[in-house]
Amino acid sequence: MIDEFLQERAEMYVLGALSPLEREHFELVLEFHDELRHFLKGLADAGAAVLLAGLRPAEPGPSPGFKARVLGMIQERSQQVTSAGLVVCNLDGLVQWINPAFIEMCGYSLPELHGKRLGPILQGEKTDPATAARMRRAVREHRPCQETILNYSKNGEPYWVQIALTPILNGVGQPHWLVAREHKLEAPIPA
Repeated sequence: MIDEFLQERAEMYVLGALSPLEREHFELVLEFHDELRHFLKGLADAGAAVLLAGLRPAEPGPSPGFKARVLGMIQERSQQVTSAGLVVCNLDGLVQWINPAFIEMCGYSLPELHGKRLGPILQGEKTDPATAARMRRAVREHRPCQETILNYSKNGEPYWVQIALTPILNGVGQPHWLVAREHKLEAPIPA
């Protein structure tokens, strides 16, 4: 069941009424929320039908392929694969969902990580404790943060990653989820 706030956000998204930051946050939610993507497609279908039904025959209107293009754009958006690793956590910082790019980056599957905190799993011997502490504090306080940290994959290989933590807020400004967007760095960060 999609809550009222997400339904309203979907309507605003279809209408183009979200600010760039709100749109970015909504698109993060679309990455993992299949039911919301389906709802969004239904909104676009309904909007296109209303638009087309409201035109009088003498009025210039959208081309016959308009509805197909709108639906194609939504379908394309829902099938885009981001190169960033995405992790969705609940407000306690426990993993709820990860995308394939994150699985490829760290080697862990969703069943291995679901309901767990990532820090104790991915951080290791050479991970900077101060950076890890700043990230834990941001999760605990449900606030955004950006850090570069040394993590360890399932097979023990270290890798540098840039992490941007974004709280996704509900209609009254309270955090609903925490989303981490992670980009693996090809070269190590100089000490």
